[in-house]
Amino acid sequence: MVSTGTHSDGVPVVAYRVARASGEVLAARQDDLDFYAASTVKLAVLVAAARALDAGTASLDETCVATRTFTSQVPGAGEYTIEPDDVDEGLPPDGTPMPLGDVVDRMVTVSSNEATNMVAERVGIPAVNQVLADAGATRSTFGRKYSDLAAEKAGASHRTTAADLCLLMSALVTGALAGPERTAWMCELLGRQTDRQLTAAVPRRGEPGAVPFGSKSGWVDGIRHDVAFVGEPGPDALVIAVCTRGYDEQAAEETLKALGALAVALA
Repeated sequence: MVSTGTHSDGVPVVAYRVARASGEVLAARQDDLDFYAASTVKLAVLVAAARALDAGTASLDETCVATRTFTSQVPGAGEYTIEPDDVDEGLPPDGTPMPLGDVVDRMVTVSSNEATNMVAERVGIPAVNQVLADAGATRSTFGRKYSDLAAEKAGASHRTTAADLCLLMSALVTGALAGPERTAWMCELLGRQTDRQLTAAVPRRGEPGAVPFGSKSGWVDGIRHDVAFVGEPGPDALVIAVCTRGYDEQAAEETLKALGALAVALA
């Protein structure tokens, strides 16, 4: 979801890593540069949910309650609601029961911040950061729920690098973070994300030359990222991560789409 405010300090920059999910780096540019992660770290929330499903501590049909109001993690800060520019208009009215599976679906496919907060509350923020650690994404953090401005002011943030995003997606598609059934489930969800940037040139299922793909993008003012896999999930899949800041939306999206198409064509 789009967020108010800006995280585009500094000069315009593009960072990327193109790799095989096995770990072979094919191309990279400033891939250890730190960025505000925006919604790309929702990928780690997805894995944390998959692990809870694997462990039997959660189920896709368990009942959640739709809400746009959450409690800040800062003691005494009280409740807050999702910022107006970020509201998921497709979420049912507050108080509506909905299955956990539907909540996770909205978190991934339309990048719903409300859904992400609901899932993060269900699995716990420490579990999300454990996913990042287990993937080797040691410079990434999931610091707070979305729109928790009190926590943001206290220094809690979402951070990542292009290298870390590649490591996270690679660990996901190779099955290193969850069991086979949940890995396939996650890849299917990522294949239905509506905001296609790096995979914009990849044919959809049923079209000539179609191959499996999936992605998770993120954006706020001055920030535009995407991380994607292309090819059958496993060690040979192509994994691409691109992070940008300081560009207007059109320029950033053109950059992401061009780099994605180039990586797929040359791989």
